[in-house]
Amino acid sequence: MEMRLMLALLLIAVVASQLPSAAVAANYTVGDDKGWNPDVDYTAWVKKHKPFYKGDWLLFEYQNGRSDVVQVDEVGYDKCDKANALSSYSKGHSYAFQLKEAKDYYFICSYGYCYSGMKLHLTAKSSSSKSSPDSSSSSSTSKSKSNAAPPSLLAATPYAAAAGVAALLLHRMF
Repeated sequence: MEMRLMLALLLIAVVASQLPSAAVAANYTVGDDKGWNPDVDYTAWVKKHKPFYKGDWLLFEYQNGRSDVVQVDEVGYDKCDKANALSSYSKGHSYAFQLKEAKDYYFICSYGYCYSGMKLHLTAKSSSSKSSPDSSSSSSTSKSKSNAAPPSLLAATPYAAAAGVAALLLHRMF
């Protein structure tokens, strides 16, 4: 029985060594405590929190019926035009969006607030690993930036998959 346990641990180590290094996705509340609302400087917000990386999450919190979140291309962003929207969301009070690719992202509010600055442009970078947030971050960023993945995503991580495989193998061995 001890030999089986040793083999199982060795198998787990081999599987874990084949997994990519963990790049922890960060969660950002767009606009921090002010949320996705008029009269927020989203250009300053991006400068405060960048760099953004592929895999990070943006949480838009807004007032239902008073604003929406529309993903547009650069032209739609510049003109505050949702005609060729890539996606649009207006239900509930919040919307979570994952930066799935390393590229530029553009969001506007199509309720007219875009013209007064309620729009967001950021660039997501591709990176195999991220450094921890610098120590100069203010306490106000602790609510907007979190290295915890949304709970529904935890099961989708490679480490959770490896743990599941190891548990299955251990169960079959004993």
